[in-house]
Amino acid sequence: MSARVRRPDGSAAVGPLPVRPEMDRFAEALRPRLMGPRLADAVGGADGSCHVLDAKYEPGVRATVLYECAGRLLRGDLLPLPDLETSPVGAAGGTVVAPGMRVSGFPHDPELPFLPELVNPARLGPVLAEALGAPHRGVRCRTTLLRYRPGKRATLRVTFVGRPGGYVAKAYHDPAKAAAVAGEAPALSGHAQGCATLRIPPTVAHLRERGLVVQQCVPGLPLEALLGRSLSTAGGVRVATEAMSRAGRALAELHDMPPASSRGRSVDAELDRFGRRAAGIAVVDPRLGAALAGLAERLRDAQARLPAPVAGTVHGDCKPSQFLLDGPHAVLLDLDHVGVSDQAGDAGTFLASLRQLSLRPVARTSDRSARSGALSALATAFLRSYLEARADDATLPRIRWQEAVALERKALRAWARAPGSPMAGRLVREANTCLDRLTETP
Repeated sequence: MSARVRRPDGSAAVGPLPVRPEMDRFAEALRPRLMGPRLADAVGGADGSCHVLDAKYEPGVRATVLYECAGRLLRGDLLPLPDLETSPVGAAGGTVVAPGMRVSGFPHDPELPFLPELVNPARLGPVLAEALGAPHRGVRCRTTLLRYRPGKRATLRVTFVGRPGGYVAKAYHDPAKAAAVAGEAPALSGHAQGCATLRIPPTVAHLRERGLVVQQCVPGLPLEALLGRSLSTAGGVRVATEAMSRAGRALAELHDMPPASSRGRSVDAELDRFGRRAAGIAVVDPRLGAALAGLAERLRDAQARLPAPVAGTVHGDCKPSQFLLDGPHAVLLDLDHVGVSDQAGDAGTFLASLRQLSLRPVARTSDRSARSGALSALATAFLRSYLEARADDATLPRIRWQEAVALERKALRAWARAPGSPMAGRLVREANTCLDRLTETP
């Protein structure tokens, strides 16, 4: 078998390509010191400096890496070996470099065709100004990329020169998804205005044909900023504890809202996906695949013994990074996944995020113990505040179970981003611990 790759001078070369397992090729693609010079040769970079910013690997389905190479963002898609033999260099866009990665430079993304236009201030400024009902002749704007998920969405900060304030613009790969988010926004922000704690940034524009949704920028301190080194002091823990209580009340107020979305989020369907993903992982990592499959089965068995779920409005991706603190209010961000489902899932996902933070490596064992204790106290503060605001302790077993569900979800994501990392196994063990303690109270 042979593959066409790009020489440093840009010409195509056909050479032998050894038959290697997909997992080995993806592991090679995650080595920045190895990939840096190849990517620099392919895109004309001045040097081989390279960082892996994100990755997603599903065996036999997709293998994508987001690189930063000499200041440029590059998307790499690992091609199946048969495609390497039959596809010319640059087919479907991009250049192919070893170990068979098709590379394309940001903002070119086949699933986000309008992205080059949206990140170009000269193109976006007049269009957005017109959508906002503002004068658009001669308007100038600046754009800053906040987040990019290849093939999914890109989030930009947009400011207009000479005008106060700013906007957060999010481009979606699916215009229907963007339309759903924009359609639900008025009811969500309207509900929040009547709440004591919850606030939701107003959506101010929707560029339907471009799959772009625009929100007003809002002030606030990220809740996540309180979960770092400040937890090493008693004062830092007190501030973070109060903030967690505020987040719990805000989530409870969201859950009081009548459904504004027809989008359902079935946990049964997610457990099915867990099983399929575990089977795929077992092909390349039998031990972890078996652990993930066993956890999915245990989740199903435990679900049968739980009280009935309380279905209603859910955020769908509730975690500390989704909250801003603004005075007495907690601003809830990123309403992409709003839907109707078991509301215990939001609280469980939030708690799982705190548990995941406690697993991150620290310099000293004593630091790890203190950090774990502080995060456990914060989880208790959040949960107590949420349950008191809801006046419903009966949901506690389902929250504990949903925490385990979220930990398996995070384990799958951790493995997809770094198949060689031990984090996925640690998250599986934590999920099993949650199930062991299912009947405990906070």
